[in-house]
Amino acid sequence: MAVTNSSLSTALDELTYKNLESETVSKVRGSSELGKTEFLKLLTTQLSYQDPLNPQSDQDFIAQLAQFSSLEQMQNLNSTFSNTSAYTLIDKFVEIEHSDASGDNKSASGIVDSVKINKDGAQVVVDGISYDVADIYKVSTPTEEQWNEKLKAEAEAKAKANEAAATNNSEG
Repeated sequence: MAVTNSSLSTALDELTYKNLESETVSKVRGSSELGKTEFLKLLTTQLSYQDPLNPQSDQDFIAQLAQFSSLEQMQNLNSTFSNTSAYTLIDKFVEIEHSDASGDNKSASGIVDSVKINKDGAQVVVDGISYDVADIYKVSTPTEEQWNEKLKAEAEAKAKANEAAATNNSEG
């Protein structure tokens, strides 16, 4: 007995996704995209429903493993590409639309100082604040006025830091 469409459909129905907004787990027959986890669940379901007297051919199994390997490498390549392309934003003027902790939409803009890469992906640092790359909606070359404004703000911050250090040294 081979794997039937109904057993695979049942396996798909059993895949659960965590709803991030309500923090509840619900059964959802998600999007048409298969990730690593879903692919492995389907593969193990297929193997567990396989008839031991009429097993799947080893060629089919190897082909599925090759598909899984290709999927994983494409995901890794996509992640690497996204992170690498974030570095091209350094010294660019960006406009950002993001949600704050209370869920309100906020806007920010400025010249990208640096890029951080963490487990959630790439983030740009603008005026000391980190933003997700996905929140950027406009990128442009900074004007001379924008550069001067940035340099002035940096000089003021440095002067304040030096003044605070001098005050601490004179008190100590």
